[in-house]
Amino acid sequence: MKEIKQEKIFLKNAKEIFNLIKKSNPIIIHRHINPDGDALGSQWGLKTIIEENFPNKKVLVPGDMTEYMIKFFPPAMIVNSKDYQNALVIITDTANRERISGQFWQEAKNIIKIDHHPEVDNYGTVSLVNSSASAACQVVAKWAKTMKLRLSKVAAQYLFFGLVTDSGRFLYRSVNNETFDVASYLSATNFSLLDLYEKLYLQDVKTARIKGYILNNFQISKNGVGYIILTKEDVTKLETQISQQLNQKTKITIDREDITSQVNLMSNLATIKIWFIACQNDSDDEFKISVRSSRWVINELVAKFGGGGHKNAAGAKVKSLKIVENLLHDLDNLASLAPNIK
Repeated sequence: MKEIKQEKIFLKNAKEIFNLIKKSNPIIIHRHINPDGDALGSQWGLKTIIEENFPNKKVLVPGDMTEYMIKFFPPAMIVNSKDYQNALVIITDTANRERISGQFWQEAKNIIKIDHHPEVDNYGTVSLVNSSASAACQVVAKWAKTMKLRLSKVAAQYLFFGLVTDSGRFLYRSVNNETFDVASYLSATNFSLLDLYEKLYLQDVKTARIKGYILNNFQISKNGVGYIILTKEDVTKLETQISQQLNQKTKITIDREDITSQVNLMSNLATIKIWFIACQNDSDDEFKISVRSSRWVINELVAKFGGGGHKNAAGAKVKSLKIVENLLHDLDNLASLAPNIK
């Protein structure tokens, strides 16, 4: 009965979003700061779907970009305040307004929220949120399928990229029947899975050296929390070390995302129950923390430190090493308890 009710709500909101897109121009699609594959995949996938089905629409995609993601997606577009006059804004993969990348979005005539995180901030005029979905790309794809929209190989590949990365290559607990149904729907366009997976798995030597450093230096707490904490001084030393290893005349640069994106290196190691990477940013001194677990609910604890996310995948930004250490202490206490995800 609950699932039938949820499907009815989904269909109602899906139709409302379709009608808003149909009558709106321009359309501006935002996502969260420090974007991952799901944020960018849902943003660019949705942009492509709208343009293919409504060729006269002007669709803009602003936002910050990471060095790692540039090889998978086009650069973001520059927008200004006047672009938002009578615009429809769609925000994907972003639970709360503080994490929305870009300015002026509040000036839009209507705001649509498409997401898969637990609802914590209902900032949209219309919302299409499914917290049981593996990715925001899953929600976007289901919307396109429900509305029987044209889906090209390009749009499908963007969405599949977000789906496969946010589901941990279909390994995470959030994967369900609908995830595979959507994957089948996307792959039916016959985009090249080989090309996609080659991009995902082909890595440069710098990344391989970073992985080696993490595997050689992570620690394990008393109760089974695997972790590595890098200050900006640690990152500078690592840049010098890898530059020397690679005989680089110009010192390589390591982005904070280069470090934290490797959090799942500790995912399949015996005795580790919860794991995280914390890395300090040179520009603002904040630590970005990516936390994962196998059977322990972590997002509620991480939320106490200003972050959030899913039950077994969460993150936060904190202002000092002391706060990182406090988080480690609390995670270690959590790991001492019985698992609360079955």
